[in-house]
Amino acid sequence: MPGIQVIYGHRSGVKGICCNVYMLEGPEGILMIDSGNGQLGLEMPALAVLTHGHFDHTSGVRKGWNAYMREEDFIDRPPYKVPPGVKLLSLEPIKWGGFELELMHTPGHTPGAVCLLERRNRILFSGDTLFPGGEHGRTDLLGGDAEQMRRTLEKLKEVDYELLCAGHGEVERNG
Repeated sequence: MPGIQVIYGHRSGVKGICCNVYMLEGPEGILMIDSGNGQLGLEMPALAVLTHGHFDHTSGVRKGWNAYMREEDFIDRPPYKVPPGVKLLSLEPIKWGGFELELMHTPGHTPGAVCLLERRNRILFSGDTLFPGGEHGRTDLLGGDAEQMRRTLEKLKEVDYELLCAGHGEVERNG
């Protein structure tokens, strides 16, 4: 889609697990959703929003970045990695160029997980909450909660989106 680029973590050729990184272009610069595992060599965006605190989504953040994550995921034990200087992410909408992102707290995979919905273009950036084919992120890791995930997935069934931009796998067209 115009104004959005993706780096597919599973196609990047880096070692270890790496999430997809989405970059939304605006007059303000780049808004990055997730930052990968630290091996992608990404340039500093104007803003980075982290969907949750797992290392494969947060390790790309470098000192001096304007990065945000939910407080519930400030956990100092693996598989979490709290980036240097990361700030607290509120659920206030983010306007970025032609994009208007609504943030939804979607616990289950982690306590602070969020999804971002761009309603006008019907795009859901789901992190590890929802994957292509209806799969969802693990709930058996530290901070995961199967019952919270069940409630989150029920809530997401009510969300109108056409493109699913998940933390792993390919972008999927819904319906």
